[in-house]
Amino acid sequence: MRLVAAALLVLAIAPVAEAGGGPSTPGSSRTFHYTCGGGQKISATYATFGPGGPTFVVLNWGGREYGLAEALSASGARYASRAGPEGARGGLEWWEHQGEATLSTFVGINTGRTRALLTGCRTGR
Repeated sequence: MRLVAAALLVLAIAPVAEAGGGPSTPGSSRTFHYTCGGGQKISATYATFGPGGPTFVVLNWGGREYGLAEALSASGARYASRAGPEGARGGLEWWEHQGEATLSTFVGINTGRTRALLTGCRTGR
């Protein structure tokens, strides 16, 4: 929870200035609770810093928190980090598309190859 609390504190006290030098716009965050295949649970707090600003996600899974930054994707919302759970050689990838999310770990340092950790994650189950 410390990572989530720190991210929310930053959102509350450090507004992002708009490009035109106008008034500052505070960030926002929303938390969603997912149930994945096999009944596993994960929550995701999405934080955005101002209109058009960067977006991050803090995942709470297995009693640990992981912060991931927005990453390029052809479709859906994709987030990635270099750090992953203990025993994983690569970082994490959270990819949400059309109401379903997948949590994967990168295979070594190759971000083009992943191994799924959680699949079929949906809210409201």
